[in-house]
Amino acid sequence: MNNVFLKIKGTTFLLPTWLRNIIKYLYRKIWHLNNRFRYIKKGRFAYVGEGCRFDRTNPYYASVGAGTHVEEFNIWNADSGNIIIGENCLLGLHNVVMGPVEIGDNVSTGPFVAIVGPRHALTGKTEGMTVIGRNVWLSTGSIIHFGIKIGDNAVIGPGSVVTKDVPENAYVAGNPARNITELSNLKGLMQARGKETT
Repeated sequence: MNNVFLKIKGTTFLLPTWLRNIIKYLYRKIWHLNNRFRYIKKGRFAYVGEGCRFDRTNPYYASVGAGTHVEEFNIWNADSGNIIIGENCLLGLHNVVMGPVEIGDNVSTGPFVAIVGPRHALTGKTEGMTVIGRNVWLSTGSIIHFGIKIGDNAVIGPGSVVTKDVPENAYVAGNPARNITELSNLKGLMQARGKETT
């Protein structure tokens, strides 16, 4: 982009500073609009909001299924693998998604969710893939570590840090996230204890 202005460097003194700034702004806007969705394959009626950033390295790409809505200010990084998002998903504000990741259909995320990628400062390991099943809800501020598999119909609680695989139909919460559905018989125990004391 700066090369364009370097070529006319000798003539820029003829233009006032405010006009040069407007030309630069318009040039950046046009470049951004032309390249924004170049490596994002979008299905029918898919929407990617304003202010979203997508970084990649060849040959990786992102794919967004039909009817998926990606809200504003998401940051996607496909430097280590593809980002594949299913149909009818909703990704909330300020989500961070790092590939390789595969997200199933009808997945919803709250704001500030992070799906972390494989990069490590020392080893740079990229084996495996993060897989999120169908009908999953990732609550606000949850963090999904790399290589985790989340089963269908699972719910991840707010602020959870998921470090282990999540089975189907489970509710996990906490840091590190624990399977709360395994503790569901506590309700029956507490009711029985209440009857004993009366």
